[in-house]
Order: sequence, then structure tokens, then C-alpha cells
Amino acid sequence: MNYGYLRVSTDEQANGTSLDTQRREVTGNALTHGLTVDRFIEDAGVSGHLNFLDRLAASGVTPQPGDVIIVAKLDRFSRNSMDTLNTVHAFKERGIRLIINGHGDVTDEKNIYGQLMLEIMAAFATHERRVIKDRQRVGQAAKRQAGGHVGGLPPFGFRVVGAGKAATLEPVAEQQAAIATIKALKGSMSLRQIAGEVMKLHGVTITHAGVAKVLGRE
Repeated sequence: MNYGYLRVSTDEQANGTSLDTQRREVTGNALTHGLTVDRFIEDAGVSGHLNFLDRLAASGVTPQPGDVIIVAKLDRFSRNSMDTLNTVHAFKERGIRLIINGHGDVTDEKNIYGQLMLEIMAAFATHERRVIKDRQRVGQAAKRQAGGHVGGLPPFGFRVVGAGKAATLEPVAEQQAAIATIKALKGSMSLRQIAGEVMKLHGVTITHAGVAKVLGRE
């Protein structure tokens, strides 16, 4: 069986990355190797960091010896260098061919330059993912600094207002008063005792672990 593998992530979908373009590239690449594609596997909204074999399994595909998988570009195959190299090694062991446009059959031991380029490009793909994650981290930090909410449960003392990118944190008066009490009692009582005092004075329930988190935010 000859498979054509196509993938776009959620962000790439939003930016107009086309599965149809990949389909044409895969079809042309197959022809240059004297092959035809029997089935296309389409992963829409799927991260290239996920394990490639797991992605195939999610599409109901378990490659068998003699199968061929054709991919339009290396980053469509994987953005994780370790997964890239492990998958290529597993395919070699099982007699499965992997053809990547621009690199040829990277499971062919005679294709030494293709394999060299695969290893180099895999490293760059991983670096690119690190850059993307770092941009996300910086963006989230900036949003948090501006009073925005980047997901998950709000910290004690705040509630979430709005949703998605417009979500912000709004102070909760009684919890803010409780925070002031917690800080005032720091060092004079145990965490459990402080939690008890907060309940008595403000009617706000908080665990000793919650008290520790509040103090840890100082």
C-alpha cells in the first residue's frame, strides 16, 4: 500500500496552509519514484510534535512491510527530531519506505545525502518548535502582566471575566481581604491555623495548601 501523508496544525489552518497543495506535491513526488498513491491520510489540526506512528494509528493505519509513505515536506512529517529519527529507524527495521519531497527515500541506506539532510532538517524543525513555544511563553507572560488570563483556574483572589483571548482576571473583594489577612498572619500561625482564621473572619474557605500558594505569590 502506498500512502500519501498530509498534515496541517490548527494555527496553520488559520493561516491558510493547504492540504490540497500538499496533495499535489505528494502525487508529483510519487510519480517521480514510479509510484501511485493508494490512499491519502489527512491530519487536519494536528501538531507535528506528536508521535508519527500514533498519528497514523489515530487514522486507522498500521504500516506493514513493503508499504510506502510519501510526505510533501519534512515538517509535515514531524517537528520533533527524536521522533523523526526513531520513526525512520523503525521503518528501516520493518521494511517500510519513507519518501520525503526534497530528500528522497530516507530509509534507503544508499541515499546518504538524503539521510544527512534529514538529520540536519530534523534538528532545525525541533529548533523552530522551541522558537514557537518561546514566543507563546513571552506572549502569555505579557498578557498575565497586563491582567489577562492565559487559561486554567484563576488564582485565589480573582475571577475570570470574558473568554478566550479577551479573558481577564478581576479581583474578588472578599478573597482579596482574605489574602491581606493571610499575609498579616504569616509567621505567627501555622498554615492550617491561618486557613481557620480566614474562615472565621471572612467566611472564605481555603486550604492550608491554598494559603501556601498565596504566600508563595509574594
